[in-house]
Amino acid sequence: METVRTWRLRGSRHIPLAVIWLVAGTLTLSSLSPAEAASSAVKTGRAAFLAGRYDIAITAFRYHLNTSMRDADAWTWLGASYYELSHDAQAAAAFEQALRLKDRDSVRLWLGATYARLGRHSDARRELRSVARSIDKRTARLAVHWLRSLEGQRIPVLTETIRPQDYAHVVRWYNPRLTNAQVDAIVRSVLYYSTIYRVDPRLVMSLIAIESGFQITAHSRAGAYGLGQLMPATWQALNVHPGDPVANIYGTVRVLRGQMDRFGQNPSLALAAYNAGRGAVERHGGIPPYRETQWYVFNVLSLYRHLTGS
Repeated sequence: METVRTWRLRGSRHIPLAVIWLVAGTLTLSSLSPAEAASSAVKTGRAAFLAGRYDIAITAFRYHLNTSMRDADAWTWLGASYYELSHDAQAAAAFEQALRLKDRDSVRLWLGATYARLGRHSDARRELRSVARSIDKRTARLAVHWLRSLEGQRIPVLTETIRPQDYAHVVRWYNPRLTNAQVDAIVRSVLYYSTIYRVDPRLVMSLIAIESGFQITAHSRAGAYGLGQLMPATWQALNVHPGDPVANIYGTVRVLRGQMDRFGQNPSLALAAYNAGRGAVERHGGIPPYRETQWYVFNVLSLYRHLTGS
C-alpha cells in the first residue's frame, strides 16, 4: 500500500501533500486568464500523472477539457489517468473521444489494452492488430506483445530476490528468436552492470524492452542501434560496438546511471533525459513537452511497475 506523505503545520493535523498540491493548483488557476488557466491545468495534469498522482491528473485534465473539448492530447492523458486507476470504462470513453478527434496508433494501443481489461477481447484484438502494422516500430512491438498477453502469454514478475532464470524468461518472452547463448549473455550483462552501477535491473529490463524489444540489431531512422538504442555519439564516446549485446548493455546502464545522478535519482527525469537528452530536460525544468518523450517515460515506468509487482 502506498504511504501518503504529509506535512505537519504547527497546531494542526497532518495534511496530505496531494491535497496541498490540488489546493495550490486551484489558487493558481483562479488568478489566470481562461487561456492561461487551461495551459496551466494541462501542465499540472501531466506533472501529476508522471508523479503517479492520477486522481489529481484527472481533476486537472477535466478542468482543461471543460473549455477545450477538442484537445485530443488532453483526452488521451485523461484516459491514461483513468487506466492507471483501473477505471476502465472511463478510460475507454476518453481514448475513444481522443481517436475521434485525431487518429493515432499510440492511442489505439492503449484503447486496445483497455478493451482487454474490460473483457471486450474482439475489440481489443481489432485495435491491437491495427497498431501492429504501424510504421512506428516501437509502437508496433508493444501491440504485438499485448496481443500475446491477450492470448494468455503474460510477462512474469521479477522479485527482489534475483533469479536469472526469471530474467531469461522475460528476455525470451520479448524475443523468442534469440539463442540460449544470446539470452544468457543479455541476462548476465544486465545483472552484472546493474550491480556495478547501482541501478535496479528491472528498470534496465523495462528500458530495453521498450527501446528494442530485446532485438540485438534493432535500429531507428535517427541512427540509434542495439538493445538500448544507443545513438552514434554515445557509443563512440564510450568506445563500444552497439551491435555487441554485452557492450550495448554496458553503455545503456552507464548512461542511465549518469542521468539518475544528474537528476536526483528521479527515474522519470532520468528516462526523459535518456530519450530526449539532458539538455531538453534542463531547458524545460522537467520532462519536456514532447509527446513521444512523455509516452516513452509512461511506457517504461508502466512496464517497470508490472515487473516489480506494483
